[in-house]
Amino acid sequence: MNGMLRIGLVGCGVITQRTLNGIVAILAERQAAVTALCDPNAGNLEMVKDRLRGSSDVRRSDSLDALIAEDRCDAVLLATPIGMHFVQVQTALENGLHVYTHKTLARTRSECEELDELAKSAGLRLAASPGQVLLPAYRRAAELLRGGELGAVVSVDAAAEAAPHRYEAERIDESPPEDGSFSWEWYHRQELGGGPLDDMFVYPLAFLTEVFGDLVDAHVVGQLVTPKIEWQGRLVEATAADSYCGVIRFRDAVATIRSSFSSNTQHIPWGTIVVRGTDAALELIKHDDLNYSLFLTTNGGDSVVERHPVYVGEERSRLGDRECHVLADIREFIDAIREERAVQGASAENAARVVGALRSLDAGVTRQ
Repeated sequence: MNGMLRIGLVGCGVITQRTLNGIVAILAERQAAVTALCDPNAGNLEMVKDRLRGSSDVRRSDSLDALIAEDRCDAVLLATPIGMHFVQVQTALENGLHVYTHKTLARTRSECEELDELAKSAGLRLAASPGQVLLPAYRRAAELLRGGELGAVVSVDAAAEAAPHRYEAERIDESPPEDGSFSWEWYHRQELGGGPLDDMFVYPLAFLTEVFGDLVDAHVVGQLVTPKIEWQGRLVEATAADSYCGVIRFRDAVATIRSSFSSNTQHIPWGTIVVRGTDAALELIKHDDLNYSLFLTTNGGDSVVERHPVYVGEERSRLGDRECHVLADIREFIDAIREERAVQGASAENAARVVGALRSLDAGVTRQ
């Protein structure tokens, strides 16, 4: 695709605000620019608009339909609650727009497959977070696994656990709403797509389905520890479990995955993955804010340590945020549009596998 690529940001809340510097940098290097914003919250719209320096012509809308009616976009980046994704993605595709959406693409595998088919039939690009394998360390780990460097895979241990979203710097001082909800409440509502299963379990699962394919069977235990959350004088009711622990069997591997909204730890970084094979073991650990460490240890005791940057290409000092996987996804999405090729790593096909696995797990959860 030639010419300026016009991008609409749908949802201008915390995630968009956190990744905005990176998005603008990535777009500028790819002859693309933000031309429209959409959010029902006027404060969010103003905040993002004010940060888009030199972009006085950016249009603001309070709904996706209104944004589409302006006819100022070739593609949209969706950062909205999961429960809204299917209708929003469908609407955008039916109106000729390429679409990237934050995790997950939709709520069911059949919805994901329907959206994938709609995009393909219209010649449009559809990408969905999280494309973990696009990050250098995960790409290298996938290379080693696919190349048989570990021998036969015996077991996989993975974890994605972090403090609840209300403790994020951008939300912790959020004023109690006079009516409506805190911006983080939907993360605790299962019916809206909330809970650590779709929000965090999805990260290691996306990597593992990319490498090993569909799951064969699984058993998951979920626990709702805090059905009522007291916060700034308000009582918020939760319907989604706070923690999940699953044992998952793929054709060529058995994995345990933990995810939870819980206190952060000092020595077990978010996103740690350990794979044990018959010939060697692989450990993928976030070494610090800028690097992953990948350890490969053989049965003979030989060990190789590789350092891989958290970010792809651009330095963090330029991007200034923590959502490296989102920026990798968006970079791939824009490049796929430009090069008129299929999306790799953050594809709708893998998103469908991931969502199908999540719903299978959810249906079989033993709830405490």
